[in-house]
Amino acid sequence: MEDLSEKYTAIVDKADLPIEIKSASPKISRGENYHGLPYVVLDYPRVFDKENVFAIRTLFWWGNFFSSTVHVKGKYKNQFANVIQSNYQQLSATGYAVCINDDEWDFRFTENNFKSINELSVSEWEHIITAGTFIKLSIKIPLTQWDSVADELINFFKLNLQLTEINSPGGETNL
Repeated sequence: MEDLSEKYTAIVDKADLPIEIKSASPKISRGENYHGLPYVVLDYPRVFDKENVFAIRTLFWWGNFFSSTVHVKGKYKNQFANVIQSNYQQLSATGYAVCINDDEWDFRFTENNFKSINELSVSEWEHIITAGTFIKLSIKIPLTQWDSVADELINFFKLNLQLTEINSPGGETNL
């Protein structure tokens, strides 16, 4: 995760980000018991406060998968919901899933937590994006892709930045 952290930092350094997002350094957390198994998490960029969240979380959950998740809440949800919603086709084609659960801190890919966007109608998608207090989009990378996982995570990191309109200050969509 340290190597990814350095690569993510180089990408974010070039991005046009609000200062409160850009000023936070990457945070790597490790633990022994996420639903019974060890994990490593990289949060970057990251803003976590009581009402507002902006984070791209890279998770390695031992024996399960890697994932890349963009999580927005509060003012960041308000800022980015329209561009996320308008990228339904791209997200669907890329294999993203959207959180359908009220627990924003559950990152397991279970049928009652994440739903593949390509299984949703446009109206279902729009409802999920507008109805909840947060938006969490995630992509799961199986352990069978171990040899290419770093490149995959970097590609999804860049896409997550695009999906939150950071690299498109003019409001362009379908990047």
